[in-house]
Order: sequence, then structure tokens, then C-alpha cells
Amino acid sequence: MEFDLNIETIVRQHDLTIEEVLSKQMFSHFTEQQAKDVILTIKKMSIIIFNASEKKDQKT
Repeated sequence: MEFDLNIETIVRQHDLTIEEVLSKQMFSHFTEQQAKDVILTIKKMSIIIFNASEKKDQKT
């Protein structure tokens, strides 16, 4: 799987776009609605992970 991890991909100033999702080979066959769902899923997972991390930090 292709994955570019660098400071620009970690610290984003804008949301992931449908075009960015569809440009990845594994998502290239998705519809625009499916790409929107991918973006929403990533946002939700990010919030869950962030909140879990915050709770862990508060306990220590």
C-alpha cells in the first residue's frame, strides 16, 4: 500500500478532499459519495483516537 507520511500530510490546514481520496489506487473505483464516506470515517476515527488519548493523559 502506498502511504506518504510527512509533515505536510500530518499537519493539514484543510480537510481531505474527494479528489485526494479518489486519486489513491485503492479508492479510485469509489463513487463521490463513497469518497465522502471515507472522509467522514477518517474524521470520526481521528476524533475517537484523540479523545481516547486525552483521557489516557488525564489519568496519568
